[in-house]
Amino acid sequence: MKHRTHPRARGRTAGWLLLGLVLLLFSSAAAWAQQDPPGRVARLNEQQGTVSFSPAGDDSWYEAVPNRPITTGDRLWTDRHARAELYVDSTAVRMDEQTQLVISELDDDSARFTINQGRLQLRVREAPADQRLEIGTANLAMVVDTPGDYRIDVDPAAGTTNVAVAAGGVTLFGDNGESVALGAHQQLTVSGRQLAAVSGTAVRAGDDAFDRWVAERDRLEDQSISARYVSRDMLGYQQLDRYGDWQTDPTYGNVWYPRSVDADWAPYRDGQWVDIAPWGWTWIDAAPWGFAPSHYGRWARIGPRWAWVPGRANARPVYAPALVGFVGGAGAQANVVAGGRPGVGWFPLAPGEAWRPGYRASQRYIDEVNRAIAYQRQLARADYLHRNTPGALSLVPVDIFGRGPIARRDFLRVPEDRVAQLPITTAVPISPRGDRHFGGFGRSAAALPPPDLRPRQIQALQARQLQQAQQGQQQLQLQQQAVRAQQEMQQRAAQAAQAQQLQQRAAQGQAQQQFQLMQQQQQAVRAQQEMQQRAAQAAQAQQLQQAQQMQQRAAQAQAQQQLQLQQQQQLQLQQQQALRAQQEMQQRAAQAAQAQQLQQMQLMQQQQALRQQQMQAQQQAQQLQMQQLNAQRQAQENQQQRAQQQIQQMQQRAGEARAQQQQRYMSRDSNQQNDRP
Repeated sequence: MKHRTHPRARGRTAGWLLLGLVLLLFSSAAAWAQQDPPGRVARLNEQQGTVSFSPAGDDSWYEAVPNRPITTGDRLWTDRHARAELYVDSTAVRMDEQTQLVISELDDDSARFTINQGRLQLRVREAPADQRLEIGTANLAMVVDTPGDYRIDVDPAAGTTNVAVAAGGVTLFGDNGESVALGAHQQLTVSGRQLAAVSGTAVRAGDDAFDRWVAERDRLEDQSISARYVSRDMLGYQQLDRYGDWQTDPTYGNVWYPRSVDADWAPYRDGQWVDIAPWGWTWIDAAPWGFAPSHYGRWARIGPRWAWVPGRANARPVYAPALVGFVGGAGAQANVVAGGRPGVGWFPLAPGEAWRPGYRASQRYIDEVNRAIAYQRQLARADYLHRNTPGALSLVPVDIFGRGPIARRDFLRVPEDRVAQLPITTAVPISPRGDRHFGGFGRSAAALPPPDLRPRQIQALQARQLQQAQQGQQQLQLQQQAVRAQQEMQQRAAQAAQAQQLQQRAAQGQAQQQFQLMQQQQQAVRAQQEMQQRAAQAAQAQQLQQAQQMQQRAAQAQAQQQLQLQQQQQLQLQQQQALRAQQEMQQRAAQAAQAQQLQQMQLMQQQQALRQQQMQAQQQAQQLQMQQLNAQRQAQENQQQRAQQQIQQMQQRAGEARAQQQQRYMSRDSNQQNDRP
């Protein structure tokens, strides 16, 4: 067990400057990515006893519904003698009795859970470097570093948290910035929020009822047959083993057939529609195996049976609220009427058919959801195969849609040839009603968590835990930024030192030249003195000649000195010009970077404007199509009315003719009677 303290971030100013530059470069891309909803959720995979559920934004508690997706802000509570198993991707989160779990954050990058009371067992199959898996308590935040098995016990009465690592490795973070690393077969009990260790003994093998239940769940997961055909990150694959069979089809590859379904059963038939943020209308299937086939893959009709086609087994699945096509709807889209009531219908998408969400999302998100199409590229189609498949359409009145579980008596019938002519959309044609407290929760829960663990009382705790985690993450980011900034400063200092060395060398060269010049001058003076001495000793005739020679030599020395001074001035000018050129290059580079950033921002704005124009064009086309349909329908109705009027007129004329004919017969009979004797 390693214990370390994070040092204070050095070079914080440089780190913030670097962070600001990064944010400036990627702000537009981040803003676009934030429009996409999460591509993963959690699912209640198994439960024993009474398990209660409270959705985000609601203080009420309900009986847990297994197939309802669980996301950020939702809460779970296991009552006495109860247990629950929650899955996020391939990670299993198992709750012992009297345990409350809060999903603090769940998106594509982070999975943060908060346990306020009870015991939790965590089995992590994979720990990707780009994803953060964290368990928070009132004492600490545990971040998973490697795959393994972990147990967390929280005792709010004693104010302690125990973390035990059977295999793998985690890092514990406290309030004061300290961190503790735990490896395999290590555990630590902490009191308070300063990582004050109460004990740190080795982990012992568990032998209580909860440990035996966990071991049995691990065994069943390891022996799953469906894990051979789908990714373990696909939620709900474990239930496919008990309720269906896998077969190989020459067209679709590996497919799964459900067992024990009615003859008139169709996908997305037994269940309900619920408005769940941020996706909106979401299908909750009533079958225990209905989660995976409702949110991943496609459905195919093979002979008389429906088969689920999951797609590629080696690709990470992306959650979708429902993979169906819709007809009818409310308002201007109310083009399906059965029994005098407007209806809305849906049918499963076939392999090779693209799905587009009704909510705002990027093209990258849409491509990832439709990843199965790449696997079945030869089956790609856009004409909606199952719109004409007998029994595939499920149709209900608009006022029934989203009002709880749909009963068999609620379904309407409409001629199939009429459905073939209706427009199809993958977006739900009914706007959410804004009532997220209706449907999809089950009955009111009989078992509630203790009052001190209710949502209103634990908000401060969650906020503090989230702040602790964010502070720890910010400290790590600041340290990394400080290290990067320090490295950049060191590089710049090295470059400056090199430039200074070059300048020093140039100065040294100049000094040497000056020193040589002084030496030459001194030598000239000495030579002149020697010449004078020799001239004094020589004859007067030679003195004049020597004087002339000395003057010549002095002129040459002066010329040489002036040449050296000119060379020094040229060298200084060259250095100044090189410095100016370097400064100009830096300014041009900065201007080019700014221009490139401006071009990128303009390009993204143009792309956004183009997308908006495309959406407006699609809406105008839909409105024009609806207007044409309404005009055709009005023309048909007018034609029918004219035909009925013509029929009525013909009937009236025929009646008048019959009346006239009867009068002629009656007058003829009276004349014959009068002629008789």
